[in-house]
Amino acid sequence: MAINIEQYHTPVLLKEVVELLVTDPKGIYVDGTIGGGGHSSAILKRLDEEGRILGFDKDIEAIEFCKEKFKGELEKGELSRIELFNECFSNACSITRHRGKWTGFLLDLGVSSRQLDESRRGFSYRAVGPLDLRFSPHGTTAEELVNAANEEDLAALLRKFGEEPYAKKIARAIVQQRKISPLKTTVDLAKVVENVVPRKFLKKSLSRVFQAIRIAINNELEVLEKALNNALECLAIGGRIVVISYHSLEDRIVKNFLRNFSTKRSEEGTIIVPKVKVLTKKPIVPSEEEIKSNPRARSAKLRAGEKIAD
Repeated sequence: MAINIEQYHTPVLLKEVVELLVTDPKGIYVDGTIGGGGHSSAILKRLDEEGRILGFDKDIEAIEFCKEKFKGELEKGELSRIELFNECFSNACSITRHRGKWTGFLLDLGVSSRQLDESRRGFSYRAVGPLDLRFSPHGTTAEELVNAANEEDLAALLRKFGEEPYAKKIARAIVQQRKISPLKTTVDLAKVVENVVPRKFLKKSLSRVFQAIRIAINNELEVLEKALNNALECLAIGGRIVVISYHSLEDRIVKNFLRNFSTKRSEEGTIIVPKVKVLTKKPIVPSEEEIKSNPRARSAKLRAGEKIAD
């Protein structure tokens, strides 16, 4: 089935991203989460013939979509200003190191509208689908995790990655339910949560539970930390990192990364000079107008930094 390009995913904070990220029309820009190509399309308009975008996504469907979206550019062969990689963004530095230093690195974290709306991926409790929640077809599925982990580990996972106040009760209910029958679908998991969480807190708990399991099976927080540190190594002096996060766990990692590398400190008697200048003292958030036109943008927070030293 053909996918309408405008319906794939609406890029969040588009103007703000482009203004912060693109400083040199001849530069190399890595879009670590290219998704539907919304941000990359806008960046491309700012580049001249020498500029390049290296687009990464673990989701093969996103890559296939972008092959069609950027077909005209890709058909230029070696002269194409965009190249696509079906790889995790944490591998971007090692894969592209030979291309030269980056001018910019962009991450738009979280789940795309397309992934949320595609029920067979199991990303949303609002749609009936298999308990999958993987960004790629490899690794442990959510179904395997919830049916194998013990109660203590499930509760810890829900607390750590979902900050879920009913974690212990939900974990116990999952273990009790799978003694009767295994959890196989998004509805199976949602019903377990519905049975133990008060109705007025239900929507938030469902979101947190699905978020926690998704983060766990995709190792999202570890991957983010690795990617940020690698990106700093691959950025040129003056190169910029721009990250859009959608929950406090991601935002905390980005905030701490920028703070740690922008602060002069001493380690074992050695003075560590700042490597980064923070460009966003407070996170940039979507305007009321943007949230009205794209409600899924409401939790977005953008932070940015510029590399000032090796």
